[in-house]
Amino acid sequence: MILVSDTHLSRAAPEAEANWDAVLRYVGLAAPDLVIHLGDLTLDGAHSPADLRYGRRQLDRLPVAWHAVPGNHDVGDNPLPGGPAESTVDAGRRQQWLDIVGADHWSLTMNDWTLLAVNAQLLGSGLAAEASQWSWLEGQLGGRSSQQLTALISHKPVAATGAEIAVSPPSRFLPQQARDRLGGLLKDKPPALVMSGHVHQHRLLHLDGTDHLWVPTTWAVLPDEMQPLVGAKRCGVVSLEFASGTSPRPDYPVGSATGGAVCPATGGAKAQSESA
Repeated sequence: MILVSDTHLSRAAPEAEANWDAVLRYVGLAAPDLVIHLGDLTLDGAHSPADLRYGRRQLDRLPVAWHAVPGNHDVGDNPLPGGPAESTVDAGRRQQWLDIVGADHWSLTMNDWTLLAVNAQLLGSGLAAEASQWSWLEGQLGGRSSQQLTALISHKPVAATGAEIAVSPPSRFLPQQARDRLGGLLKDKPPALVMSGHVHQHRLLHLDGTDHLWVPTTWAVLPDEMQPLVGAKRCGVVSLEFASGTSPRPDYPVGSATGGAVCPATGGAKAQSESA
């Protein structure tokens, strides 16, 4: 499996398309069974259905099967204190994703693994779709056998140390109430792996029995004055192999390994601090 995130695809972002072409070349050579996109497929799909249609066409260029979850650039962000309504997820933006790209939450079974993917942007929204997703997730988790290993897929990271979360902008992680509720659902049998994107940095944390894998961007990193370094600020994709009864070991191809991708700091090029 190859994981890709934060591609920020748009006809208005030729540098993003150039890096996506490099990803396509790498996927063609690696020939994985599956590609999973962890969100922010588009530069501004939340406001531009044309961006979503363009992103969907780019996903369809992949030579293998793919699945995706939306990010804040695709459907809007979680409601944030003082955040503008025009940047917040709503039912219409979610429906555009469903109509153009596909399902926003789903499950896959691979060997002894169950992969559960959620629309992280719904959490805290109060939308009917959020309640429906919680019900679906509770059902999926309640139906697990003792032999099944679980991996959770979310655009936004789910966890870090308490000290880190305390000094991080609220948009970086899932909302606190959602983290608490999710923790309650998972406390008896925590997932072996959580995969996320959003931060444009590569990182692997081990917290309370769970590996938290942050997948890097293929578009551009944020300058240090806009976002502190907490992992590796490099463009790339992550390759994982899921085998029965074992935790996958990530391989992180970057730079020339992805066929010549270039990963600039965004500077003034449409970077919105942590909202990217």
